[in-house]
Amino acid sequence: MITKTCAVSGQKFCVTAEDQKFYQKMGVPIPTLCPEERLIRRMSWANQRTLYQRKCSATDKMIISHCSPDKTYPVYDVNYFWSDQWAQLSTGRDYDFDRLFFDQYADLLSVAPRPSLQRSPSYDENSDYTNYAGKNKNCYLVFDSDKNRDVLYSFSVNSCESMSDCFRCEKCELCYECLDCMNCYGSCYLQNSQQCSESFFLRNCIGCKNCFGCVNLRNKEYYFLNQPLSKSDYEQKIISLELDTHNGLKDMRESFHVFAREFSYKYMEGAHNENVRGNYLSHCKNAIDCFDSRKLWDCKYVVSAFDDLKDSMDCTQVGDQAELMYECTHVGYNTYNCKFFTHGLGKSAHLTYCFFTPYCEHCFGCIGLHHKKFCIFNKQYSEEDYHALVPQIIKQMQAAGEYGEFFPAVLSPFAYNESDAHDYFPLTKEEALAKGYAWRDETRTSKYIGTKYIIPDKIADVTDSICSEILTCESTGKNYRIQTQELKFYRQQNLPIPRLHPDERHNRRLALRNPRKLWERKCADCQKDIQTTFDPSRSEKILCEACYLKVVN
Repeated sequence: MITKTCAVSGQKFCVTAEDQKFYQKMGVPIPTLCPEERLIRRMSWANQRTLYQRKCSATDKMIISHCSPDKTYPVYDVNYFWSDQWAQLSTGRDYDFDRLFFDQYADLLSVAPRPSLQRSPSYDENSDYTNYAGKNKNCYLVFDSDKNRDVLYSFSVNSCESMSDCFRCEKCELCYECLDCMNCYGSCYLQNSQQCSESFFLRNCIGCKNCFGCVNLRNKEYYFLNQPLSKSDYEQKIISLELDTHNGLKDMRESFHVFAREFSYKYMEGAHNENVRGNYLSHCKNAIDCFDSRKLWDCKYVVSAFDDLKDSMDCTQVGDQAELMYECTHVGYNTYNCKFFTHGLGKSAHLTYCFFTPYCEHCFGCIGLHHKKFCIFNKQYSEEDYHALVPQIIKQMQAAGEYGEFFPAVLSPFAYNESDAHDYFPLTKEEALAKGYAWRDETRTSKYIGTKYIIPDKIADVTDSICSEILTCESTGKNYRIQTQELKFYRQQNLPIPRLHPDERHNRRLALRNPRKLWERKCADCQKDIQTTFDPSRSEKILCEACYLKVVN
């Protein structure tokens, strides 16, 4: 065991003997940053949710992009990027041993094109306003999501249909404001629930139908605030709450959060695991300090990984038959033996310090390529010359202290407050700049000034004309619009028009989840040592799994 001091935060962190074996296997030194700072730096290289209008650098066509129009590096329309209409290797250059690697990489970053969005247009249908997503149909402002249909304003949802404002849901339909749910139907405001239908405000429930305001229930029907009612009494109670009105729904949402804090909670969310530590894990084995992932095997410090990731460390949003990955983010689909690699969803192998290089093999320091082999700084080499030159570059980088960690913060193509890092680790402008990150100030000089539209309290009183109005968020003052598809959904589900901007709604959903951080606690009943994402200062009663199973009904 080695104890290190983080070069950024000053925090102490431990490097175990197993960690050291992995670093040796990958041919990298022990990191200088603590796990949290390593995660922040990786997340600063992705902007999933902030979209802009700008021109394609190749065609001058107006496009939607996660790259703001003030960015000077080339941005190609995503369809054009994947075409054969441009020369990928035109930005290639020789490696200069008289200069530092990252100085040269910065030069390449300024001229190498990258796609406007991270999505698969050939598999999408009517889903132009999606990012880090694929195989979606009729979806709008959906991010980190795949195989959905008619889904709006959602993040990390998969195989879902006819939903809005959901977060990390799978195989759900006709749901609204649901978080971390699976196989749910026709429900609103559910969290950590499975196989539930026609219900409102549930938390940690399984197999419930026609339930309202319940916590820790199993296979119940017609329960109200964890108490059984007859079918007729339950239906009358629901009618009296006026959930089709903004005020009725708002009051219940606030009171349910207070009610839910009185219940016991399991120390972590997960199932079918062996030797794991973290939260929201399923079907994992030997997954330590990992979060929001499934099917991990021998992994550590992994966040938001999808199916089948093996023998990897310090990765974010990677997986699907991926193995031997280190300090990688947003890569996967049959990917093998890559390090310091970001944005490569496509079969890739043996890539180092590459950015937006899907379907590539044996590339070093490349940007914006696809289906290439044996390239360095976007220049093509023979297999023999490539394998002769790469060790020389690594040796020089090692001597300069450059080799062995993810890209420096200063090279991130996005401002910190645009990136995913800001959602989970918010910083002020001054704090971000002090750490070497860029910051993008709000460029909008004024908000809409005109007749303020008064949103009817009840959805039945809302006319089609609302889709031509500019609305103002009650919390942030930001303007937003109601889409025709969106209005149809609210009417179908008998839900009032939201009074908050989509970004504010997302932020409030995110705030309902525990942080990706572990604390040492004891089970409130048996006093067994547990590690949990529940801060010890919180009032909820936290139990180990065995004690929790005794209290669910």
